[in-house]
Amino acid sequence: MRLRAIILGAAAGLLAGGAAIFVCSPWGQLPAFSPLPEDRGRMSRVVMHYHPRVGEAVASIYRQFLSAAGPNVEVVWVVNAQADLDDLQKRLGAAWPAGRSRAVLMGKEVSTWSKDRCLTLTAPSDERRTLLLAPARQLTWSPLRTNDQEAPHRQALDFADQFICRGLDADFDGGDFLITTRHAFASSLVLAKNPPSAGRFASADDVRKYLARELRCELTWLGDTPDDVPPHHIGMFLTVIGQIAFVGDVQLARRIAASQPDVEAALSVAGGEASAEFEGTLQSQLGRVAGQMRSLGYRVVRVPVLPSATTRAWFAYNNGIVETRDGQTIFYMPTFGAPSLDMIAAGVFQNAGCRVVPIDCSTIWPMGGSLHCLVNVVSRAQ
Repeated sequence: MRLRAIILGAAAGLLAGGAAIFVCSPWGQLPAFSPLPEDRGRMSRVVMHYHPRVGEAVASIYRQFLSAAGPNVEVVWVVNAQADLDDLQKRLGAAWPAGRSRAVLMGKEVSTWSKDRCLTLTAPSDERRTLLLAPARQLTWSPLRTNDQEAPHRQALDFADQFICRGLDADFDGGDFLITTRHAFASSLVLAKNPPSAGRFASADDVRKYLARELRCELTWLGDTPDDVPPHHIGMFLTVIGQIAFVGDVQLARRIAASQPDVEAALSVAGGEASAEFEGTLQSQLGRVAGQMRSLGYRVVRVPVLPSATTRAWFAYNNGIVETRDGQTIFYMPTFGAPSLDMIAAGVFQNAGCRVVPIDCSTIWPMGGSLHCLVNVVSRAQ
């Protein structure tokens, strides 16, 4: 307990001391930014974190993704020190984006989860720069996740030609939102992260209004309360491409996975199957999401999703990245080392007209996320 208190106390000092050096532009001085849709455009810039502790587990995913993404994608790496960047470059080998890399050297350790650090907005009148809306900085259960909160601010400080950062007075993860060409979705889990309190938000409706104002758009909330939605980021169970909403389905996954030894073996690294009670609750929540998407006019297509006994570690085929390039919709889809289920999931997206690029995430998913969590697309060419 004493060691934990020392770590938290040191982190608090660093947050307090560092806050003064980050200056955000007032709204009145910014162009007409709007949220960046995730289902349209060719990727032109991404942000990715790296920590050598996960080493090859994440480097193998970066190699696959960068090789498939092509030579026009710029990468901003967020690492602790130059030695970590050198380690990553060595691991990536020929996939290293030479001449297309920039690095933020944080001077402190960070996690590999780049997506959660901010929300991304762009402006037609300022195409080179991206506005990053960062959540309120606070102590977390993990020193690395606490350090992560500085990343968008440092990106704007180090690369003012590419980024502007604005800190918000709300707690959220980037994964709590899904921005599409038709709707900007927010998970009602955000309401639980921002309970009514003196001097902040008086009600859940205040949270909704505040975030809609800061994002400069109307938000479509998934569920009315936190219990209505799956207990994870939206990208783990929902993908939207045009008029189609791909929604996770536990029962579908179970029917496919029945008596398949490859699925059982792949799940074993995260403790095996989730409890029947959890799966039942999750299936009901996913059903509500599917119903809400139908009510919004989407054609709903169900995709297998399979939770494990480890909290938040799921076979989540939705957790990929959408790109449109040369008239073709590409879906970079995570796979989990369970070919019988991986192939069925790929077929769902292929049957909807997508070209599926499988990215083997079997090394990282037991940690609670996969491709969409690791790669933050911050700029797209329309």
